[in-house]
Amino acid sequence: MRVISGKYRGRKLASPIGDNVRPTTDRIKETVFNILQWQVEGARVLDLFAGSGALGIECLSRGAEEVVFVDRDPSSAALIKQNLKGMEGNFRVVVSDFMGVVRSGESKFDLVFIDPPYKSGLGKLAVDTVLDCDRLAQGGTVVYEHSSELPYECGREDILTRTKQMGSVTVDFIRRKRIGLVTGTFDPVTKGHMAVIEEALRIFDEVVVAVLVNPEKECMFTPEERVSILNAALSDKKNVKTLFSEDMAVEVARRVGAEKLVRGVRGAEDEAYENAMADFNREHGFDTVFISPDDYRDVSSTFARELLKNGDFRLIPNGAIIVTKEILQKKGEAH
Repeated sequence: MRVISGKYRGRKLASPIGDNVRPTTDRIKETVFNILQWQVEGARVLDLFAGSGALGIECLSRGAEEVVFVDRDPSSAALIKQNLKGMEGNFRVVVSDFMGVVRSGESKFDLVFIDPPYKSGLGKLAVDTVLDCDRLAQGGTVVYEHSSELPYECGREDILTRTKQMGSVTVDFIRRKRIGLVTGTFDPVTKGHMAVIEEALRIFDEVVVAVLVNPEKECMFTPEERVSILNAALSDKKNVKTLFSEDMAVEVARRVGAEKLVRGVRGAEDEAYENAMADFNREHGFDTVFISPDDYRDVSSTFARELLKNGDFRLIPNGAIIVTKEILQKKGEAH
């Protein structure tokens, strides 16, 4: 075994004696780190079932900020320390089973390596424990190596898995979905809103669009009507959900598991208000992503409502025009 890349590239690592520990081969390790290459530098790493320490040491060589090696076998811990001799960096070796370490701590890790003995049956349990105990940082990845004969099935809607099979060995790259929350009154949704949502879909795996209450605004459409118009506008968009809430944006974000809030900014007139809201949201645990669609800087719901009063639907997304017309016709009939 050797270190593939980084500061200690080419350094040979001592291998365990006997069949109790099965090190990750250099070929598999190279494939794994080709996939992870942009995630290692500056990362906090947890190497469970560390064995020889080869995976964590590779991270140290590539500039990881911290590596914690965990193995319950004292002889494996001794081997890891032997392989670490002369290396610089922030690392420690813990002699413990994985459950004790994962359940007892609170710190989060950017990379978690899980490579137990294939026949132990501990792999899925370890992955699920890391996720359930919330030990994975935002944007972090669990790297789970296992036999191809025993595929990993997560069954959780908030988790995404990328699988790389290499003969009899499979490596799953497991991470939480990146969810962005787009908020507004959407009275009604405009082409400008749609441009913000489309950009958010390029940033996040899933986008939740929340119709919220603004007591300072007198709305043309009821919350139910606004959600209905939104659903029509978004009918061809995958990975988008809509909802109405009377709660604050940060409360909705927490409930739907959003990573960040997303706000559209038309120009300088919006910036002071949006920056103040972003500061409030940050104090409550959520950063804000600002999106400024160049083609729709002059589009506002206020202007769209004025046009609608004159039967002009030019600012309404194409998919929502029919629904908007139907709602307005019913309102006319009600009067």
